[in-house]
Amino acid sequence: MREPRDVPGYLAPVRQALTQPILMGGAPRSYAILNGTLAAIVAFAGAIVPGILLGIAGHVLGVFLARRDPDVIEVLKRAMRISGRLEC
Repeated sequence: MREPRDVPGYLAPVRQALTQPILMGGAPRSYAILNGTLAAIVAFAGAIVPGILLGIAGHVLGVFLARRDPDVIEVLKRAMRISGRLEC
């Protein structure tokens, strides 16, 4: 049997940017946007210090989760859509 690299035209170069998750500051992009929005809402509502602390704590949590698994937010979103997730 022939190896895939022996077949002409079988291999195609794939850019590294297409295989890596999109991160903002080390946290998943969608999570970082949501976290920043929630922190800004709290900060602009009058609680500036708690809003900043919420933003920092949320971002640290996002970075921690992304280091363990870069697709953690996508997995959680998919798991929340499963209807029977709490049934035994």
